[in-house]
Amino acid sequence: MVDLDQKLFNLRRQDEEELTQSLAAKLGLPYIDLVGYPFASELYLLFPAEIMTEFGFVPYLKIGKEIKIAISGAADDKLKNYLDEYANTNNAKFVFSIVSRTGLLYAIDYFQKQQSEQEKKALDISQHQEDIIDKVKTVADIAQAAKKVTTTDLLDLILVSAAKMNASDVHVEPGAEDFLIRYRVDGVLQDILRMNTSAYKFLLSRIKFLAKLKMDVVVEPQDGRFSIKRGDDEIDLRVSTLPSAYGESIVLRLLGQEMSIKKLVDLGFRPDALKIIEGAITRPHGMILNTGPTGSGKSTTLYAMIMELKKPGIKIISLEDPIEYRISGVEQSQVDPEAGYTFADGLRAALRQDPDILMVGEIRDKETAEIGVQAALTGHLLLSTLHSNTAAAALPRLLEIGVRPFLLAGSINLIMGQRLVRKVCQKCAEDFTPTELVWDEIKNILLLIKDRIEPQIAAILDLPINQIKLKRGIGCPACNKSGYLGRQVIAEVLIPSATMEALVAREATIAEFTKTALSEGMITMEQDGLIQVLKGVTTTTEVWRVTKD
Repeated sequence: MVDLDQKLFNLRRQDEEELTQSLAAKLGLPYIDLVGYPFASELYLLFPAEIMTEFGFVPYLKIGKEIKIAISGAADDKLKNYLDEYANTNNAKFVFSIVSRTGLLYAIDYFQKQQSEQEKKALDISQHQEDIIDKVKTVADIAQAAKKVTTTDLLDLILVSAAKMNASDVHVEPGAEDFLIRYRVDGVLQDILRMNTSAYKFLLSRIKFLAKLKMDVVVEPQDGRFSIKRGDDEIDLRVSTLPSAYGESIVLRLLGQEMSIKKLVDLGFRPDALKIIEGAITRPHGMILNTGPTGSGKSTTLYAMIMELKKPGIKIISLEDPIEYRISGVEQSQVDPEAGYTFADGLRAALRQDPDILMVGEIRDKETAEIGVQAALTGHLLLSTLHSNTAAAALPRLLEIGVRPFLLAGSINLIMGQRLVRKVCQKCAEDFTPTELVWDEIKNILLLIKDRIEPQIAAILDLPINQIKLKRGIGCPACNKSGYLGRQVIAEVLIPSATMEALVAREATIAEFTKTALSEGMITMEQDGLIQVLKGVTTTTEVWRVTKD
């Protein structure tokens, strides 16, 4: 029996396509029927479906720099302007064809489904990709694997390999003829891979699509985020793009998950410093401040403290920008200053939630600082970070921000200053004797605290130079020939004394606070680092790299 509805539909479709062919001839443009058209996968990420719907076009073929697009009538100025801007910034050329309205809607709907499917999958690593990625052990392996994967799988390889190498960031840097992939491992950028520009363009499109960035915006910075999934594990990525001379430079920050949060005892603190920290966080109220520049591990230390404090019967609220680690049992709130949700706003709201412990990602202004100090004085334990170079400089920094001196008295349990130093790679470590100049510098710094360091380390300071053996890495595949593998904390810890509170009251200088802290027995980050040098953990080059102004 004949389906009359289908027959009528086919007749209307035939009439529509014949009218469209006539329109194409009138406009002097090719005709294309896109119903059932076999679109190549490389087209899916060129333009978001929303853009194609708004401007009324769809790409159906790409050959080199030429992109063939279909429209259902004469191109208006709005579409022409959009495509001209895209062509100029992406070095592309557009060729128009005419498609029926039905064909256009069919194609846009098809693209939308493909984009939704890719977004839903995110980066769920397949077994085939796993087999390739599992073989990656060194940088050379990544370069070899990149030759074997498709362009679609390249991003998966780059990101999962970065996670395996414990990289904190992935940099994608376009050049005139190729682009460079670099990983930041142990705080230092390492060249990983060079590839041709065509691969970069596809990689850029895929990253921008997954991070929900505007595909057509290439002359302004953009920020976004997405996740990659590998079995039961998930890694969050924060994405930043920046226009550069040869395209958009991309940095992807790998944000660790709960499984990667270390315990305090595993961060490398000296035994005496660790004891002071553990004592400070067990107090029911007060403020703990961790100071240092960006990338010094402050947040990692605060998260480790939170893991120590997390237990039934305790309510913990954290305010972060962004949330770098997800911790079950902790209420985490991401502030958004651009949307009007600041640390101060979040802290006020959090105090109405009856918390026991608060973590504030960073104290940046007077309002946040004063609310935090008042919270510490009224029965809450508050953990936060502060941008100052040393522990002793934290109190002058708070005064500089505008905190009133009388509020600081008795509110702070502990101030820390920390840096991260790379550890000598134990797979290629060798003994060596330092130069007399270097050894004299080490002794001059450590003899000041000889009575406060471990006896076996203090004894080394009395040896003649020909008996001194320090460690250094000569470079091997395991450390990418850097001589270093992994990082650890070097720190100074300071409990404000009555003398320091008197300095606060008269708003003393950083030099006065530093002099008092040293006279009261504080071991500096530099001294802590040189103790680690004598233990064979790191090198003087590393210690002085992060502690010398």
